[in-house]
Amino acid sequence: MPIRPEMKERYPADWKARSRFVRFYRARNRCEWCGAENGQPHPVTGSKVVLTAAHVFDHRPEAASLLNLAALCQRCHNRHDATMRRVNAAARRHQGQMEIAL
Repeated sequence: MPIRPEMKERYPADWKARSRFVRFYRARNRCEWCGAENGQPHPVTGSKVVLTAAHVFDHRPEAASLLNLAALCQRCHNRHDATMRRVNAAARRHQGQMEIAL
């Protein structure tokens, strides 16, 4: 997943190297959770697999140790982040309602 411009400064300077290491060397170009091969059709969804480096235990961009990163396909990454995205979206909606009330 692309890094949002406002978040870029929170990632380590060597993020690209860490991401590349996790995706291509450690994971050998496959999703570490489901085994889908990068660049090939996903065995479940049929869409082209694009591996990303995902924060697994600690979602903060600064928490970029290799033990906290996993090479994941879109399906696994989205499933892993789904709960966090719902919580963040609810918080943004609530914040917007608070601003309207003021």
